[in-house]
Parts: sequence; structure tokens; C-alpha cells
Amino acid sequence: MGASNQRAALCLEGLSGGLFSRRSACTSPSGTPLPLISHRRVERHEVCNQPGGRLLIVGDVHGCAEELRSLLKAESFDKGRDTLVLVGDLVNKGPSSGEVIAIARDNGAFCVRGNHEDELLEAWHGVGRYANGLGSYRQNAKGQVDAEAVRWVQELPFTLSLPWLKLVVVHAGLIPGVPLEKQKVKDMMWVRDVRPSDSDAGWEGLETPQEGSYSWAKVWSGPEHVVFGHDAKRKLQTHEFATGLDTGCCYGFQLTALVVNPDDASDRRFVHAQAGKVHSAPKDRSFREVPVTHTV
Repeated sequence: MGASNQRAALCLEGLSGGLFSRRSACTSPSGTPLPLISHRRVERHEVCNQPGGRLLIVGDVHGCAEELRSLLKAESFDKGRDTLVLVGDLVNKGPSSGEVIAIARDNGAFCVRGNHEDELLEAWHGVGRYANGLGSYRQNAKGQVDAEAVRWVQELPFTLSLPWLKLVVVHAGLIPGVPLEKQKVKDMMWVRDVRPSDSDAGWEGLETPQEGSYSWAKVWSGPEHVVFGHDAKRKLQTHEFATGLDTGCCYGFQLTALVVNPDDASDRRFVHAQAGKVHSAPKDRSFREVPVTHTV
């Protein structure tokens, strides 16, 4: 049995007691079950199968279902023609986490797991921060989902690769110089900055910027172009080999999507939907400056 099949067998064995089983041998650093496929390779025939189809890669929605609907409507999104891709953090902070998951599932969206999906799984399975109960749980997602929705969230991969476009989608980021299969789960869900590693010639991932650190996206040198979210404070990020789409919709700013020609990654543009209201006040006051961008 190959390594990947052995791993799948272990995960299936751990889940044999049902969705609520904590016996999975495949768990993240937070104790949540890992997906059976951590790095999902998407083939061309799986997306945009009608003439004029587009990839809509959407930034962190964070429970803002109305804004997501507004963006899709403005782009005349047609699930039979177009393909929806979400960069993670579908849930929490906004009012309608369950609705956002339902929209994603109804539209056959490709998604990756973000740190807030992982928090939902922590709460659902009673692990990590919630191993001793939900007394400190302040989010709304758990009360808006059922077991089937959680199973869907649990199987979201950490990355999506679209090799014919040389595109990779991840929630937070990737460490430059590290092969995809060796990227750390924590970095893929949490990293914002990197700094030179003390132990080798590579980079160390950081959740928050520190003195002497750099945005990982600025350091990333390809050849794949990485589309990501997670870093709302920096808002829209456009680097040679990386594009950041978290523009703080839940904080009253905008929901941003990258619209990509499925046969030519250089043919792409941004669209934005203005937030209907401030759903969650940002803790950092310096983050409250309204960005100047085009809206739909």
C-alpha cells in the first residue's frame, strides 16, 4: 500500500466511529481531523465547461452571505458555465456562516480550509481551544451548521493547484523554497510574514509581522502564482507571483474576487462588492481606513 493510501486508510479508520469520533490518526496541530486530500490538483475538465466560462476566485467571505450573493449577481455568475473558488474563511465574524457554506456547496465551489474553518472543527469535535468545553467560544458558525456541512468543511484541502494555469490557491500563504507537500499546516492557515530562519538558509513563517520580517507574498518568487486571503490589514495585495484577496468585507470594507480566464491566467481582473455594514469591528484602529477601490 502506498503512503497516500496508508494515510487515507488511517483517516478512514479514525472516522469509522462516525463524524464525532476523535480517534482519527490524521489530525492538525489544533487537533482537528485532516482532509483525506491535503493538496487538491484540479484538472482543466473540472472547471468552466461551457463557452465564456470564468473562474471567480473570492477572498475571505467571513459569513457575509449577502455580499457574496451581490458579487455573484453583479458578475452574472452561472454555475453551469462559471466556476467558483473560495480562499477559505467562509465562516465567523459575519452574520451568516451557514448560508455562505450553503452557497458554496450549492454552486459546486472549490474551496480551501482557512483558520476559521479549522476553529469551527475545533468547536464541533471538542479539541484544541475547546477541548475543555465551549465556554470561550464566541463565534456563530457552530450553531448554523449540521453534520453534513461539517463533513464538507472537514474535507476541504489546504491547497488547490490548477497546473495548466500555474495557479495555486491557499488560505494564508506558503513558505518560499518549501515544496508544496512539505508545507506546514499551520503556515498554510496562519502565515502572514516570513523571516530568515536561524536553523537553515530558508524562511520561518510568522502569524504576525515582526521587526525584520517580510510579507511572504512579496518574497515568493514563483513559478506558480499563488492566490490567497487571510491578511485583511494589508487589503488587496498584488505581487508578481502572488495576489491577496482579503479586503475586509466583515469589517465594513469590500468583498473582492479575481476573475480569471480559465485558459489564460494573464487575462484576469478584480471585482468588488461593498459590505452592507460593519459586521465585526477590527481590533486595530489603524485598519479602519476605508480603501479606495472600484466597486460593483
